[in-house]
Amino acid sequence: MAVHAHQDQQAFVDDAVIVRRRLLAALDRATRRPVTLVAAPAGYGKTVLLRQWVHEDVPEAIWLDGAGTRRWEAAERALRSGRAVVVDDAHLAGWGPAFARACDAARPDAPLVLTSRTDPLVALHTARLAGRVSEIRAGDLAFTVGELTRVVARSGRRLDHEEAEALHQVTDGWPAGVRLSATRGPLGPASAGPFSPTGSYLLAQVLDTLDDPVVDFLRATAVPERFDTALATRLSGRHDASAVLDEVAHRVGFVTVDGETGLFRYHQLLRPLLLSELERRSPDRLPGLHEEVARWSVARGDHRDGAVHALRSRSWDLALDCAVALACTALGDGDWGPCDDVVDGIPAEEAPADDRLRVMAALRALRADDGLMARQALGDGRGAVVRGVTSERLEALRRLCLARLALIDGHVTEARAALGSAQPTLSEGGTTPLSPASALRALWATTYGLLAMLDGRTGEVADHLATARHVGHGDLPLVSTREAEVRLWSAVGTGDLAAAEASLVLLRAVAVVPLAPATSVVEQWLAVERATPVPDTPESYADEPLPGLLPARFLESLRHAVTTRGGEGSAHRDVLAARLTDETAWLVARHEALAGVTRLLAHGDATGATAVVDRAAARCAVLDRTPYDLWITATSVLRGRRPQPAPEALDVVLEDETELPEDLVVRIAATAAAIELSHGPSSRGTAFLRRALESTERHGWRRPWKELGPSATDLLAAERERVGTRGELVARLLVELRDERRADSVGLVVALSAREEEILQYLPTAMDQSDLCAALFISRNTLKTHLRAIYRKLGVESRREAVLKAQRAGLL
Repeated sequence: MAVHAHQDQQAFVDDAVIVRRRLLAALDRATRRPVTLVAAPAGYGKTVLLRQWVHEDVPEAIWLDGAGTRRWEAAERALRSGRAVVVDDAHLAGWGPAFARACDAARPDAPLVLTSRTDPLVALHTARLAGRVSEIRAGDLAFTVGELTRVVARSGRRLDHEEAEALHQVTDGWPAGVRLSATRGPLGPASAGPFSPTGSYLLAQVLDTLDDPVVDFLRATAVPERFDTALATRLSGRHDASAVLDEVAHRVGFVTVDGETGLFRYHQLLRPLLLSELERRSPDRLPGLHEEVARWSVARGDHRDGAVHALRSRSWDLALDCAVALACTALGDGDWGPCDDVVDGIPAEEAPADDRLRVMAALRALRADDGLMARQALGDGRGAVVRGVTSERLEALRRLCLARLALIDGHVTEARAALGSAQPTLSEGGTTPLSPASALRALWATTYGLLAMLDGRTGEVADHLATARHVGHGDLPLVSTREAEVRLWSAVGTGDLAAAEASLVLLRAVAVVPLAPATSVVEQWLAVERATPVPDTPESYADEPLPGLLPARFLESLRHAVTTRGGEGSAHRDVLAARLTDETAWLVARHEALAGVTRLLAHGDATGATAVVDRAAARCAVLDRTPYDLWITATSVLRGRRPQPAPEALDVVLEDETELPEDLVVRIAATAAAIELSHGPSSRGTAFLRRALESTERHGWRRPWKELGPSATDLLAAERERVGTRGELVARLLVELRDERRADSVGLVVALSAREEEILQYLPTAMDQSDLCAALFISRNTLKTHLRAIYRKLGVESRREAVLKAQRAGLL
């Protein structure tokens, strides 16, 4: 260590001390004003900083110790002689008239720089108003994460970024705390008992400087992490709590106020020391203090903090009330940890038959999709806890459990009866997104939306989801997930492939819980309808949580319907009809019916298809059998021996506001177009085909065209000859349909590559070479190369000749 003498001061450079250039620059800027106050509690490095600054920038400055006698008079003389003056620990010298005269004598070329643990509020009032004072506070002096890392490295320990962040959070960047913790783990300083380095420092430098009543006040008010003056009064029994806090903040520091909430908190290293001292000196006081904090937290709506303190005070009744509130909020954010911690923390013998515990156990079982355990947990309890708000919340939770159990059994009607009204009976309003009332109301509305969808009342779904978003303030993560789920299943129910795909993307973006069982079913449905490879079905979801709002019973039924439609081979009509149980939800009944009709029509069994629809309509009263009957009728006409026009009833698919499921609309429209256009050009047939192509372009249908068989190829080939706005789509469909039958025509196309055969399908269209290049994603030169090869292999010289030759050969 190098030592330099400057009158009363020793300037030094210590290898263990880092030089913080940002603070030295801040001091240079601050001393442009006559008076600079560096005020912070003990251990913030005020003296070290001033010595570095004097050593580097103003070695001629006078250094005075505030503990000496007549320091302000000496400072005044030096200032009037044009010398800069530093007064260390200025609070020890007092703030009398001599201090005011010294401040008046200071000027920019001879500044007065003060370090102090307290703020001379009154003494500097006039100078502050005159703009003569610069100030550097504890927040400025605190270490940054980078500075903290450098200090710890000087002690021989390397921290990665995560460890440095953790240590900075624990110490709040307090330099003394960082230095004392330099060789400890990042979480070590939190146990700052009186015999730890940090604790002993705080005892000597902070607590031992205070009167016993003030220290006792600090111990009592350290029980909560944050508090207001009202809680401080209740904990300490002192009606002057506000004045005491002001005194502590002024004399000691280590207490801050949140600008938004107005709540006080002690430094994170001081609070553990105060709690340790309280437990050592007055252990009997702790339960009562914790209970006071618990009730204060609950009154403010902070049930998580209230539960922690209720458990510590062994106030089991209050803890159970908090558990109910936390269960409600968990319905909104999906975080069940706090609720589970409370329930697990209550001894079984303390509340063996409490309805609150029953409902909490049922909720836990339902999260694991264990309906049997949930029923056993609910038992005969009715949620009748006579405790105002808690009673209402508990009854709402119980009804949600019963509704879920009914859905697990496949009973939508019972689920709706369990909920009763469209909103729960709650006297409280949800003022914040994560309040118990907001979360309860939001999930309740989402559940009602699900029930409306399962009942086929899809027009009501949007209203229920809008209610959920409104009462949840649009800021409940789990409710947002459930909303996306309901939208997804509503799209699946109405056969809206594009909306389902968009909802699937949204669901993956907002989901706060894994939903692989649900999303895999929809992915399979999309793949079947678009004739793409069907994703593998996971063998087991044993490790997954609740699959979502739609219970496993419905998911498996939908999965079976999808795989049945996508499967090959024959299926007996009785087997297909048997899948429809005594009570079938509309969503399931619709897709089971669609699966049965698809398979049976593929084998020409219109009677069997009608029987499946009859069974579905009998088991689900709200199922509209009209589109199925229309499709069966249209298919029967198309396959009949006598040519006849499409029945007039099929015109319903041409209506702009038709409410028929889109996956049936495209099938009916394509079949009707094939019927009409098989007799020659027809405006009605063209309208049907346009409707089918519009739907295909939007949704990406491929399965309906495959189901139509050779009629689809004939229909599209004829359409390709005409100039239309969807020539590219028609050509693409023809390519894909011919790919299905490639084995039948391999003898004819042996000389053509797969790419050349694909390009051949576009040649009859009105698309020019620029359009073809854009549709095929190739350059003009590549297209010309392929065209020359096609002409050569077909033995022609032009595009028109190639089309005619390919048609005669059956390639088009």
